[in-house]
Amino acid sequence: MTNSLLQIENLHVSFHTFAGEVKAVRGVNFTVNKGEAVAIVGESGCGKSVTAKSIMKLLPTPPTEYKSGKILFNGQNLLEAKEPEMKKLRGNKISMIFQDPMSSLNPTSKIGDQLTEGLMKHKKLSRTAALQHAVHLLERVGIPQAKSRLNHYPHEFSGGMRQRVMIAMALACDPELIIADEPTTALDVTIQAQILNLMKRLQKETNTSIILITHDLGVVAEVCDKVIVMYAGEVVEAGTVEEIFRNPTHPYTKGLMKSIPRLDMDRGERLFSIIGSPPDLLEPPKGCSFFPRCEYAMKVCKDIHPALENINGTQQSACWLHHPKAQAAAAKAQEVKQ
Repeated sequence: MTNSLLQIENLHVSFHTFAGEVKAVRGVNFTVNKGEAVAIVGESGCGKSVTAKSIMKLLPTPPTEYKSGKILFNGQNLLEAKEPEMKKLRGNKISMIFQDPMSSLNPTSKIGDQLTEGLMKHKKLSRTAALQHAVHLLERVGIPQAKSRLNHYPHEFSGGMRQRVMIAMALACDPELIIADEPTTALDVTIQAQILNLMKRLQKETNTSIILITHDLGVVAEVCDKVIVMYAGEVVEAGTVEEIFRNPTHPYTKGLMKSIPRLDMDRGERLFSIIGSPPDLLEPPKGCSFFPRCEYAMKVCKDIHPALENINGTQQSACWLHHPKAQAAAAKAQEVKQ
């Protein structure tokens, strides 16, 4: 597809530990088009961040092993790229916004020094030109008195301002892809809304593609075009935001949707939660990974792994409930109930 910027094909990533091989990512496939915002959602430990960091090859090897698959960025397979090639891409063509800006920013360096580093390295700007561009970047992300703020250290900024600095750093070299790993988790709701609006505005202005890693479906609805739902290192459902929010088809996605607090909830009504815990990826289940927690589970779910298949439009789902025999059985059961 000519419009595609990033294609992940059958990606398998493992961690080799003293306890054994943790199969953290198991056969992930998805595409990010130019100018598109794609969300990857799911519980903690489902493989979201591992998938994202694999794109930039930020995971240490060992213990990480990229077992198989392809990560194609503008047609280049990044899994075959050597470290010097990756250094040219990181912060230049692909940037990342991390979850906690306080631990991501260097506490001993001024903001100006951290902003100009990438500009001087990748864009070959002089320090004077890089500082001028850094002022423009801070103004662009809404930081007042930008010129004087270049001489401040990270601890002199609030949490929201630090996250704005991280976004400015990510935008510095005009990347084609920004990976945002839970960028609003540590912020209060007011600042969170400001950061999301900022990201939306900047994406429209620059036509940059975004991969947003989050567990907050409200954030997804606000910012993204497509949704990838991950569970136990696999993609269990994918589609446009409208498809997933209007008609979630996988039981896990339905559970996530029901877990969102609603304005019309009765006082004292308990929030829905998915029973059980994700499986141990040292020994992944033979069949469907969600089988032990699924209220619709059938015998086939335990024994045979469901494939990710097209359901409707661009929507895909990996569930045996979509099989014609299962649908016929469900219809028959409904007739008996009536």
